[in-house]
Amino acid sequence: FAEPRRRRRVAYDRPTINVAALWHIENDSGPLPLARGTTFFKVDPATNLIVEAYEYPVSSFKSGTSGLNLLSIVSKLLDDNRRWFPFWVWAFYVYFVFFSDGILPGKDLLHADAKTWSEVRDLSSSFLFIAPAMKFPTAAKLHPVLEGLFNGVLAWSFLFAGFLSDERSGVGPYGRDSRYYERMARNQEELLDSGVVLVPPVSTTKSNLLPLVPTIVGMQFFASGFLLPYLFSRTNERMPADVSLYDGPRRIRPLYKEELDRPAAVLGEWRGLGIVLGCLGLYAIYWGFAGRAGADFGPPIWVSDKRMLDFMKILDKDRVAATLVVNLWLLGIFQGWLIDDDWKRRGRSLEEETFLRNVAKFFPFFGLAAYLIFRPRFPSDRGSFDYDRFELDRERGRRRRNGRF
Repeated sequence: FAEPRRRRRVAYDRPTINVAALWHIENDSGPLPLARGTTFFKVDPATNLIVEAYEYPVSSFKSGTSGLNLLSIVSKLLDDNRRWFPFWVWAFYVYFVFFSDGILPGKDLLHADAKTWSEVRDLSSSFLFIAPAMKFPTAAKLHPVLEGLFNGVLAWSFLFAGFLSDERSGVGPYGRDSRYYERMARNQEELLDSGVVLVPPVSTTKSNLLPLVPTIVGMQFFASGFLLPYLFSRTNERMPADVSLYDGPRRIRPLYKEELDRPAAVLGEWRGLGIVLGCLGLYAIYWGFAGRAGADFGPPIWVSDKRMLDFMKILDKDRVAATLVVNLWLLGIFQGWLIDDDWKRRGRSLEEETFLRNVAKFFPFFGLAAYLIFRPRFPSDRGSFDYDRFELDRERGRRRRNGRF
């Protein structure tokens, strides 16, 4: 609320009663925006006349939420020095890509000409290679290497949908039905017949300052421009409260699939996500090397270097092409930042089975696609969860880590 406006104040010594009123202004179409507030009155009980009034209209500017979000980001940056790296990279990225003059080729965002916007529109028409591969007459004939880079960035960005379990409302895929609180209480820990108490590896609820679904959508337009703020502002995985209802040794189990929200359970855990996007990445490479072979763009790259020489000329003067290359470079650097937390959610130790995680971290694009295909699955529910087999798999992983088979 804004500062109060005092309507009237007079010296009044007799007893009064306090009255508060919520109000708004409306017309025939309904309540008007920002035309509401609260007024507090002092009323003479003998005459029912108002002797004093204070009005609190709703302010048109609310800094509360934005201020708290800013403080949250600052707190996370101060608590975890690793976050400064994506923060500064994002700051330089925004400056170099959108506002710099002379660092990257072409004109900055404020001085972009019609040719630049036409190029962006034509690239959008080549989404997933549907129009150029089907040879639609409306398909724009851009350089195939440029189209391959564009669709490669889109596919790489969408691979991060495999980490939708990074945020969990606690509702699960069922919604907040009549058994919601029962499941919440039951899933915190489980007592086995052997006396072992199973607990989740991380808290069953987790929210991030920037939701992941809108971030992935935004990455289809400005890949690193949305990914990097998510990385330095997200909430790290935390252990559940160390309070047990049962006596006995506590053991870690993976999150259950029922503890994930529906997008994470359906799309994020779909093995086909890595397969489909991996194939799209392979096709993007093929399209750049051999797509539209002919007089305009030259033969495939293994026959002649004409198309690569032509693309280097484009790259030397085109801001859009340079931005795609920068995005590929940054996606390669940061593609592994969510791997370890994803591994923890699956009840696995960071000391075991490092090979798959290292492939995902250090092998660009295809390593991340392979991780989404071969990583351990979340068990569907406690009824199908075999704890003994889970522990056996973990022990095998520790032995492979130590070189003992």
